[in-house]
Amino acid sequence: MEQQTRQTAEAEEAERVFHMWEPLRFETVEGYDYQRKGLLPSTGNALLRIFVDLILSVFDKIAFGFRIEGQENLKLLGERGAVTICNHLHPLDCSMVDLAVRRRRIYYITLEANFRIPVIRHLIRILGAVPLPHKSHTSRELFDAMARAVQDGACVQIYPEGVMMPYCRKLRSFRNGAFRLAVKSGAPILPMVIVQRKPSGIYRLYKNKPCLTLKVLPPIEADPSLGKREAADDLKQRCFDAMDIRNRTLVPVVEMDALARKFRRPPSSLSPTHTSVVEFPMQHQQ
Repeated sequence: MEQQTRQTAEAEEAERVFHMWEPLRFETVEGYDYQRKGLLPSTGNALLRIFVDLILSVFDKIAFGFRIEGQENLKLLGERGAVTICNHLHPLDCSMVDLAVRRRRIYYITLEANFRIPVIRHLIRILGAVPLPHKSHTSRELFDAMARAVQDGACVQIYPEGVMMPYCRKLRSFRNGAFRLAVKSGAPILPMVIVQRKPSGIYRLYKNKPCLTLKVLPPIEADPSLGKREAADDLKQRCFDAMDIRNRTLVPVVEMDALARKFRRPPSSLSPTHTSVVEFPMQHQQ
């Protein structure tokens, strides 16, 4: 996993299409404090999130016509932690995920490059961002720390598509890290998908780009009957299928929730007549 993490970090740095000014030096060192569980960091995280969430809830609503659907699915986690995943189509989509899970401690795995940005690097660290290391000997520390965080009841946000692609309408192929972390920690995946919709009402007066809706799907469990690698691959495919269908269709919410519940269960727990893909009539997503 360490070798794959290093390769993933290098690939994501190379593929980035959105760059900010990065004049500072930063490299993840061995022994880096990923969880920041001390009293001062934990208190700072909680207080700053309250303040930032108040601002972001207003800003995202005005700037993006942002809204959240399916937030009640968070209750299905109970007190358990989860690996949260989401498509990556905007520099501020992390703020949208944060608003969806605002009552939970959350960590964001992000590129080391973001820790080279003045001011921003301090803000994102306080809010829970952790750097994705380039060096293989530090990547094990990252995943061990994030597995402990999930087991302690926190959420760990990973973008399985890797790099951001602004306003990309289709769901891109997933990498393995989020799903291996879920299997390693024994936690479910909580899928989220940001869908784009045509501006309506007052948004038509000033928005040229689509409005954004974040849809929280029910958590999806790994199949305990499979080996770790096979379980991660199976989990990745079921998450992709559930998110892709929700991203491409205008299926009513009630019907989609019923579909998402089917993806929650591993194939071994379903009847032999069950198929993993349920067909709905496709409608044009504006």
